[in-house]
Order: sequence, then structure tokens, then C-alpha cells
Amino acid sequence: MSIDQILINEISQNVPDKDIALLLSGGVDNIRVGFAANKCNKNITAYSFQTDLHESYDFEKAKEVAKIMGWKFIGITINTSNLKEDFFKLLFNHNCKKKTHFECIYPFLYIYPEIKEKYVLSGWGADGYYGVSKKAHLKYKVKQSKTQFDAFRDDYFRKENCAGNEVHLLLASHWKKKFIAPYLRKSIKQFFYQYDWQKLNKPYQKHHVREAFKKEFSIIGKVKKHINLQLGAEINKLFENLIDDEEVNFKNRSRVMDFCKDWYTKKGQNELFFDM
Repeated sequence: MSIDQILINEISQNVPDKDIALLLSGGVDNIRVGFAANKCNKNITAYSFQTDLHESYDFEKAKEVAKIMGWKFIGITINTSNLKEDFFKLLFNHNCKKKTHFECIYPFLYIYPEIKEKYVLSGWGADGYYGVSKKAHLKYKVKQSKTQFDAFRDDYFRKENCAGNEVHLLLASHWKKKFIAPYLRKSIKQFFYQYDWQKLNKPYQKHHVREAFKKEFSIIGKVKKHINLQLGAEINKLFENLIDDEEVNFKNRSRVMDFCKDWYTKKGQNELFFDM
């Protein structure tokens, strides 16, 4: 079965409502989930974000795609002046542990309060199948065994990894939403695990889905190659501002990664103190 039909089946089987929310960026993965939902005759409201400090390609492309496809678009501009307060919300209320958790979940503190629909669709997790990270690209561009690549992907999709998917589910549940990430379904995994790195990324990155939705992609024009959500919106740079905050960075670390670990360790050692 082709990837477009698998996506359509997953949405048809798991999203009963006619009106749905789509977390839309300017990347291939979220866009093609929208295409599949469109083929399921869903009424789509696309939600995208940018910060008040950075004009985002993802935001502008999402708005453009929604207009071309006839989807309702709701754009959220995040007020970054509350970053410190938001950091502690993510830590205490939403169980963020790793740097990637904080950075990837942060914008959804502002998006979920705006979502009216019950079911929320996303292309979350799709990148893990391709090995598009810098580390994976360097390692697997030169052909290695598929067994090694599968082990790399298995590690990516462990519950505690996968860009904080478990944390996202908790946040969605807090707002009484059903978060649906079709790319984390078994049928999708079976499709992608047929292929090694070379076959997924050559003749060009993500060609399977681009070809499966060739007509739709031709309509919306050029889509940039993969970039992580937090990097495209410069959220990684935003969180670096907390390095100078003595309360957040109480051990005077030089990296965001390290003070996130410090808080996770401190939280684990004194759970009663952090019971909020």
C-alpha cells in the first residue's frame, strides 16, 4: 500500500470528527498530513506560530499553504516576555525534562488555548524514519547496514525520545484534546522500515511522500528541506537568554542543556517540594 493511502486510512480510522485542527508548519511532514486529511473530506483549521522576535518561514509558508488549499488559518504570535514563567510551567506542570522537550513543547503552551477542535493532527515524529538529523546524515549517507539504521530509528522512537511526544500528549490532554500523530502508528512504521537511508533520501529527501502527493505539492510550490521546529523558529536561541538568569540557571551553567538537567535532577530528589 502506498504512503498516501496509509495516511488516509489512519486518519479515517482514528479521527471521527469532521472538524479538525492541523498543526501546520512549512515542512513536508505536516503539510502532507493536511493533504491526507483533505482527502478524508475533513474541515481543516490550520494553526501555526511565530515568536514576537523572529519572522518565521514556517509561519509564512503555513499561511500560504492554508490559503491555497482553502483551509482556515489561525496564526499565533508568542509573547516571549514570559519566557521564565513559561520555563517553570513546562518543568512543573508539563513534566519537561530535556532541552528538546522545553524547546519543542514551548510554543504549544500558546497554541492549545486557541484550538477549538477536539482532534489535533500533526506530522510529529516523521523525521525519525529518514535520519535527517546532522548526526544521522553524516553516518548513513555513506552506506551502512539497514540493521544499524533500524537500530538508530528504534532509539529515536523510544517513548522518552521522539522530540517529547509523551510530553506533548500530556499537554494536549490538559486542554482536553486528542492529539493524533499518524507517523507514530504501526502501519507507517512498517512502510518506512522497508527502506534504508539511501532509498529514503535519494534521489532527494522524502521523495516517497512528495511523489505520493505530487499533485498537491505542485500546487503549493517549493517547500524547504527539513529543519527542526525549534531551530526554524529560533526557540533554541530564545532559551539561551535564560543562561543569565540566576534563578533558572542556579549552577551557572554555560549551556541550556545542562541547567535543564539540573532542574530534572533537583525535581527528582525533592518531589514533595515540586508538587504543584
